[in-house]
Amino acid sequence: SSGINAEYGGGKSKHCKRCPKGKKVASGKGKSKKSCKRGKRWKCSRGYYLRYGYCFRCPKNMYSSGGKSKHCKRCPKGKKVASGKGKSKKSCKRGKRWKCSRGYYLRYGYCFRCPKNMYSSGGKSKHC
Repeated sequence: SSGINAEYGGGKSKHCKRCPKGKKVASGKGKSKKSCKRGKRWKCSRGYYLRYGYCFRCPKNMYSSGGKSKHCKRCPKGKKVASGKGKSKKSCKRGKRWKCSRGYYLRYGYCFRCPKNMYSSGGKSKHC
């Protein structure tokens, strides 16, 4: 799950920099000082929901449009979607059509990030 923190950085930076007091940024979203916002502006990506100031991945077979949505909706009967991939009702598909992004592999209906120094073409790949 991606959380809210008070640091930003990236590129050639070896360390993240702390956001100004009272401002925070979602994990992995802090690209510059401008990324840091006051708490009420927190929004989650599609496929995630907001709870206690943190973004959580929707469980498998559930979807969310993100933003400030506080819960995920269940896919229609007979349709499925991998965890965190349910971005709308249309994401829910019949059968085993789950696909992962590049750099991720599919296991138990979930997409997992490949470990350091390993790669995957995504899709239905079960290994990195």
